[in-house]
Amino acid sequence: MTESFEIDVLNSKISGIMTIPDAVKKYPCVILSHGLISSKESSKYIALSENLNDAGIASCRFDYHGCGESGGNLEETTLTTRVGNLSSVLEYVVNHNHVDADKIGILGSSFGGSTCIIKAARDKRIKCIALWATPYRLEKTEDGRISDIEFNESIYSDFLTYDLLSEAGQISCALVIHGEIDETVPCAEGKSIYKCLKKPKKIEIIKGADHIFSNLSHREKAISLSLNWFRRFFQSS
Repeated sequence: MTESFEIDVLNSKISGIMTIPDAVKKYPCVILSHGLISSKESSKYIALSENLNDAGIASCRFDYHGCGESGGNLEETTLTTRVGNLSSVLEYVVNHNHVDADKIGILGSSFGGSTCIIKAARDKRIKCIALWATPYRLEKTEDGRISDIEFNESIYSDFLTYDLLSEAGQISCALVIHGEIDETVPCAEGKSIYKCLKKPKKIEIIKGADHIFSNLSHREKAISLSLNWFRRFFQSS
């Protein structure tokens, strides 16, 4: 069962899709937090949603400010803006009729993982987390562009107001997955985040994998590891 939704946030809208195994009872739910230049229609997130559904876990995938079907300008994105978006989506999810509010997880990749670190550190309703290819730094390139998009200077100055490694120190029940040859976010960043997390925690370095897990076998492994991680904590809570 899938249902689309829209949330009004700061005179704009956030567009999302809930996927629920059926309408019979309440289910654990994983919120999917996409990367800086992505959307809820990313093949990774569709596959994650399908696999979670098959395992009896609901999911929520949505478009951040300026992405996909959501309002706003992508160039104006900041980490603070995205944390606010994720907070609004979390409120929607925990109040959904078919979601067990005591069993909420989040999965984020790249910039979406950084967003998840801030939210999970500050909101204990999030019981477990999975981080894919997540950075704790955002360094400005010579031309100021990220993937050929010229972001406002605020994305860099805002990011510097956060200490993601310190925030990670407030999080437990966290899985870190990183590609061995990630060309965008060095594998060392994932390892640094992992070291700061509280136990229980786990790290998986996928040999030969790039930033977006473009090889299907690498992507399937990341999905399988994440699914098992969420199952573990939803079953024990």
